[in-house]
Amino acid sequence: MICDGGGSSGKAKSDLEREVRSDLELEEEEQQEKRLPPEQAVYAAKRAFGNEALIKEQTRETWGWVPFEPLLHDVRYAFRQVARNPGFAGITVFTLALGIGFTTAIFSIFNATLLRPLPFENPDRLALLYTSIPNTGYEGPGSVTDPDFAEWQKQNQVFDQIAALRGKTANLTGSGEPERLAGTAVTASFFSVLGVAPELGRAFSAYEQSAGHEDVALISHKLWARRFASSRDVVGKTIQLDGTPFTVFGVMPVQFEFPGKGDFWAPMVLTNDRSNAMDQVIARLKPNISLARAREDVTIIQHRLAPQNRHEEVHFRFVFLKDIVGADVRPTLNILFASVAALLLIACLNVANLFLTRSTVRHHEIAMRRALGAGRSRIIRQLLTESVLLAGFAAGLGLVLAAVLGKTLAGLMPQGVPEPGSLYHVVVSQIDWRVLVFSICVALATGILFGLAPAISVSKSTLSSSIKESGATHTVEPGTRRIRKGLIIGEFALTLVLLFAAGLLVKSFLRLLQVDPGFDPHNVAILNLELPETKYETGAQMITFHDALLDRINSVPGVRAAGTVGFGLPLGGGGIQGDFTVYGQSQPRDVVSKLAVSPGYFSAMGVPLVSGRWFSQLDSRQSQHVLIVSENAAKRFWPGKDVLGQQINPGFSGTGWCSIVGVVGDVKQSGLSSSAPLTIYLPYSQAPDFLKSFMTIVVRANENGLDLHTLRSQVHAVDPDIPIFDASSMEDLVTKSISQPRLNTFLFLIFGALALVLAAVGIYGVVSYAVTQRQREIAIRMALGAERRNVTLMVVREGARMAFIGISVGLAAGFFASRVIAAFLFEITPTDPGTFASVSILLGTVALVACYLPARRASRIDPMGALRSE
Repeated sequence: MICDGGGSSGKAKSDLEREVRSDLELEEEEQQEKRLPPEQAVYAAKRAFGNEALIKEQTRETWGWVPFEPLLHDVRYAFRQVARNPGFAGITVFTLALGIGFTTAIFSIFNATLLRPLPFENPDRLALLYTSIPNTGYEGPGSVTDPDFAEWQKQNQVFDQIAALRGKTANLTGSGEPERLAGTAVTASFFSVLGVAPELGRAFSAYEQSAGHEDVALISHKLWARRFASSRDVVGKTIQLDGTPFTVFGVMPVQFEFPGKGDFWAPMVLTNDRSNAMDQVIARLKPNISLARAREDVTIIQHRLAPQNRHEEVHFRFVFLKDIVGADVRPTLNILFASVAALLLIACLNVANLFLTRSTVRHHEIAMRRALGAGRSRIIRQLLTESVLLAGFAAGLGLVLAAVLGKTLAGLMPQGVPEPGSLYHVVVSQIDWRVLVFSICVALATGILFGLAPAISVSKSTLSSSIKESGATHTVEPGTRRIRKGLIIGEFALTLVLLFAAGLLVKSFLRLLQVDPGFDPHNVAILNLELPETKYETGAQMITFHDALLDRINSVPGVRAAGTVGFGLPLGGGGIQGDFTVYGQSQPRDVVSKLAVSPGYFSAMGVPLVSGRWFSQLDSRQSQHVLIVSENAAKRFWPGKDVLGQQINPGFSGTGWCSIVGVVGDVKQSGLSSSAPLTIYLPYSQAPDFLKSFMTIVVRANENGLDLHTLRSQVHAVDPDIPIFDASSMEDLVTKSISQPRLNTFLFLIFGALALVLAAVGIYGVVSYAVTQRQREIAIRMALGAERRNVTLMVVREGARMAFIGISVGLAAGFFASRVIAAFLFEITPTDPGTFASVSILLGTVALVACYLPARRASRIDPMGALRSE
């Protein structure tokens, strides 16, 4: 208890001891000269000399190196206090570790996914250029034509370099199992723009970008290891991509995965085609050129090109690359980070209450320390050292928890899987130096946060009252009581906000599960394949493969129906988006989804027929061109009219006018939470050739299911060089489509449940401690005739008042905070009164139960026994 700094150098300490002893002996001699007996002279000398320990400490404070000495003493003393109270320390560390662990886990994902610099040279200077045209599918990254890119590259004055890229797929054959590879076609400047060089070999030059010389490739490090056993002899070898020999120029570094997790990069040969906008354009800004200056320059170029474009309204877009990569997961990570921060704050408030309770129990110790000369600042520092030490232990345990939780949560979050060559995020979790620094800062902040209020409160207590009072009858000062009540009110308010968010997400998710997707996903298998244009050059060849494959699959035992769809499986995308023409009407401003399907597709998917007929084998290339439209499209363009026989030009070259022969139910193409798009279906045999090359096979089996290996064997029986990829079931696809809302709901339920437990423990501790402090008062009340029921109500009323105020504050805060998660809700308002009422009742009920337990104990106090103990 003595405020002895300890730990000073041996010589300095011994010198100080001798000096103090010498001064004290001189004071004793002076007292003895006053003819006082020796014993009285000693006491008189000590009174005249003053507090020996305080004088030593004040002397040491004048030494330049001594500020670290009291700190070390405080740390050693804090360790002793922790060792003396393992139960209290364990509860504190575990409570904080939960909050710090979840917070650090979410931050590790946030950091690895969004905060880490892109692995390129000066990534902050990289920008993405694209254009958009209103009311068409022609917008967003990947919306630039080859001629526009060439003009931007020629006329710009603000970029060091500019490069184009486009998604590309290919079937790897020739050795081993056929494999579909996802790659990117890039201009020769692509690698220099990013500042990345191959690990083996060399990058492309302008020569390889010219027609006739483009059959070369750079392969990814993973493909090199997987298919070529990391052999350095791979450079110069020939591989078969879609049946065409490609020379391997080199291998990219292991960490290079741009724009996505691709397998190869091939040269892009530019054309003069302005009708097909598929390029993404990436550029590196010159030094000292701002984004605004670059926008002005490229906008001028765009205006020059406007007369040459087939659309009049072309809108220019220009963003930094770092701002668009991972932008789709940023809102989710932001809301999760805010929620775990609230959970951490609740844990801090709970632990602050525990510390306040423990510090009031230690009032005798604190009073003795002050009597021996410890100042108020020293007492506060000592108590803060203990709280920061416990927070440090919690941070260590929280880091271990975060390492496990982070990888688990990252694995559960949906990963970006767009078309090959497009930008997307990869949600990962990684403990690096930023996460460690974050964890240390959180530990310091939480240690100070939950330790400061108790330390200040205890340091204000009066010496005389603290020394005279016993532990059982220690009077809690009004300020301390107000702090305890304030902590509980804040804890309940934050808990209600988290519970309200969880309730909204649960209600939203339940409604999402009730949505009709427009098809029956049960017992439906799906598998994808792509026909290489080098082998299947004409539409007739593709139709021959398509029909032969469906004939074989339909003959497999257990198959009830089979069909195909190109570029537009439900819940996986909206098909080809674009404009069209309705016969006899002005040009619609709407965009429709255009899908090529086989006659058996609707039966295999379980899409209902509203009117008319399905496609049949008679709808061939030579017969009249026909269409089937979705029900919402029929109502949109022919309200109250007979749709059958109406004509549409789908906008494809060579397709012409098509007669509508059927209407089918609306299908959720982009997700359960999205509205069903206006859709037109073309027969596979009459669709443009580019819609025939990529196909998804849909097979409905009987109740016994179907082995995917059997379906693979049917494909390879028709063409052994066609690889199958992304084989799955529609039920899995439906489950995957709602994985993000399910994860959000699950996490908020966990956060809400933890907050509810912490709030219940917090109010129980406050009320229980209040009963202990008021034991004498309660005993007197009962001795004077107070009934047990009245005592119970008195105690419960006090706790319920704090809970009610906290719930009221939480309702006000939740009203505004709920708007933050409005974007994550489906068919429910962010201020749903039913959810407000239900979570308030739940939290209030938990508070009453937590208050009732100590109230029941208070009502059973023996008045005579309690008074006798006093």
